[in-house]
Amino acid sequence: MLKRYSCFFLMIIFILTFCTACNDAMEIDDSVYAIVIGIDKGTTNRVRMTIQYPTYKEGGSSGGQSMASGDKSKENALENSNVHTIESSSILEGINLFNTAITRAVSLTHTKMLVISEEFTREGIEKYVAPLARFRETRRTMQVVISQGDAEEFIRQNKTNIGPSISKAAELMVTQSDVTGYFPKVSFFNLYEAFVSPYSQGIAAYAGINKFTEIQDKKAQDKSPLAVDKGILPGELARSGVTKREFVGTAVFSGPKMVGTLDSLDTRYMLMVQSKFRKGIMTFKDKNQPEAVIPCDMRMGRKTKVSAKFEDGKPIIDVKINLEADVGAIQSRIEYEDFNKIGELNELLKECIETGVKKMIDKTQKEFKADIFGFGFEVAKKFSTIKKFEEYGWLGHYPDAQVNVIVEVNIRRTGLMIKSVPIHSYETDKGTGGGQ
Repeated sequence: MLKRYSCFFLMIIFILTFCTACNDAMEIDDSVYAIVIGIDKGTTNRVRMTIQYPTYKEGGSSGGQSMASGDKSKENALENSNVHTIESSSILEGINLFNTAITRAVSLTHTKMLVISEEFTREGIEKYVAPLARFRETRRTMQVVISQGDAEEFIRQNKTNIGPSISKAAELMVTQSDVTGYFPKVSFFNLYEAFVSPYSQGIAAYAGINKFTEIQDKKAQDKSPLAVDKGILPGELARSGVTKREFVGTAVFSGPKMVGTLDSLDTRYMLMVQSKFRKGIMTFKDKNQPEAVIPCDMRMGRKTKVSAKFEDGKPIIDVKINLEADVGAIQSRIEYEDFNKIGELNELLKECIETGVKKMIDKTQKEFKADIFGFGFEVAKKFSTIKKFEEYGWLGHYPDAQVNVIVEVNIRRTGLMIKSVPIHSYETDKGTGGGQ
């Protein structure tokens, strides 16, 4: 018996010693790592797939910046990255087909962003997202972005205006949501989970290309218009700069189909309801002087409280939002810092935000018919079993639900000034009579 056990252990040692070859090992520089993936509707096949990957070159422009017929929008290299496009019957096959033109195997293990065109998304993307969820190389933490136009063109405009790393640029661009609230951060896992969830519907960041036409020189006006309570979508912002791509707004889903969009202002209200709004500067009209504004640095004071109940068979949702604010400026020079007037400013901010949140929720009920807030999780608590909740079909009842919103705003700081005083000039100080 001892001899038998000895032979067995010797055999195990032999196998561990001589059968440990890494026959499937791959060196880092044997692959190209797609940082951004784009999906469009194909013309010669079902799917048009675009990838953007780094060139392994330090600084400067990458090699091979050839342009087709002088068309600069179709260049194959973008500073420190390359862009390739291919059409195929499926996304996974397209990854293989890239290897017919690229000298290194394409890998999705470091993909930061998935960009899908709005045209494709409105038709339903369940057939194309499901394989990515099953594929072992897919990072479920990659961010999902819905592009206003073609995903291919959007990726070609995805340039690194600061620093040489396209990977770092993709990561930092997404984190801008934390300091502005103009678009949501949605991972691939979040979106796929929403497709199969009976509790809520999905959302994704909305993006597009700004052609800089809004900021072109125009005839000077006597008075510039004041736009405060108007949200924007990609391409509507009057700006110019190095990069044309911009992230602003939210794509709203009902199941696997995109059904609408929320602009930058509605996106902030949505994040407040979801308790995901971190911070952002919001500008309010001064009701005592309509031509003046009061910009405030807003942030969540406490987590949003959501509760649900049924009355006569009708679902009722109560939402309580708590915000804090720091005053950035008071253009009217009215002394809102005074203890007796700070409440008036609190009420102004409360009314504006409460009205905006109610309009945004009303839009999701009547226009989109999609619960993007996860109210279903609270409604489910009113059922004895999950099966009964699923049989009830919350998503079908959401448009008929009554949603009550209460907003509380507390101004915590008034900046480095403790008192607003009038600005003196010759016109304001000119009296009706002289001193004696």
